[in-house]
Amino acid sequence: MKVEDTATEGIRGWGCTPTGDHPPAVVTNSSTTEHSSGLPIWITRGWKRNLLYGIIVFLMVLVFLNIALTLWIISTLRLTARGIGPITIVKDGVHLAGQVWVVDKLVASTISSQAAQTMTLHSHRNFSVLVSEPGQVNLAKLVIKRDTIECSGQVFEIRDAKGGEVFYASREEVRVSADTLNLDGAGGLTVKSALQTPVVRAPPGSDLQLESLTRRLDLRAPQSIFFESRAGGISITSHSNITLKSDVGAIKIHASNIIINNLKEAAVTDVPNKKSWGKKVYQLCACASGKLFLAAPDSICAMQDHETELCR
Repeated sequence: MKVEDTATEGIRGWGCTPTGDHPPAVVTNSSTTEHSSGLPIWITRGWKRNLLYGIIVFLMVLVFLNIALTLWIISTLRLTARGIGPITIVKDGVHLAGQVWVVDKLVASTISSQAAQTMTLHSHRNFSVLVSEPGQVNLAKLVIKRDTIECSGQVFEIRDAKGGEVFYASREEVRVSADTLNLDGAGGLTVKSALQTPVVRAPPGSDLQLESLTRRLDLRAPQSIFFESRAGGISITSHSNITLKSDVGAIKIHASNIIINNLKEAAVTDVPNKKSWGKKVYQLCACASGKLFLAAPDSICAMQDHETELCR
């Protein structure tokens, strides 16, 4: 059963009288209607779609941030296709421009500078260079400290530009192969054990001095020892005795004049001749011990009993 209202052009009916037609739709105003929870309807109805849009926007922001950070890193480090900033990758290795700070260790086969440019290795405490082989205990090491330079190894060699040996040092010997070894220091050369050399020569205009401050000085040669002064004299001074000894041969003195000063003179027993006394000529006498003394020219070469000091 249904009733039609012609005035309102609507259809009214009762729930107890079902009909075959669908009930009329209820028309509402969306501008004034709100959800029962108090949130806008565009949030409550499409929340999955809004969440997907939010995730997409967040990912786009992350992508732009990553691109900006990557561009900043490239510009700061000066990354190029050939290297990083001052580090350039070349055919035979790596080229570094400017200063390089090595924090821990530097392992390289060759370190060289550019042509016509210097290379400086600077370290605050010490600079060490080690050369070793795997499984080998022996190694060569060079340590440069603030005030010392240490070099350890079995052999230390210095060679010239032609490859010739200039200096050689090992535990057994130290050899200098240069033509001339000059020592310009005021203290000279100190040798604790022995010095073996064919020639010891002073530079022109300088003196040569061999000195032992507290002990003896020995000059030994199996064949001969030759002293020569071509433009001056040879002086030998001693606080005690000067001994000339020859086991097999003789002691020879070749000179036109032989002068012996400060010899003691024996007492004259007879009255000397005035002519002979004025010439100051004496006899050279020798004791049994080899000690020499003077005697008057016209007297016998003997000493008196009280002159015991002449042959003592």
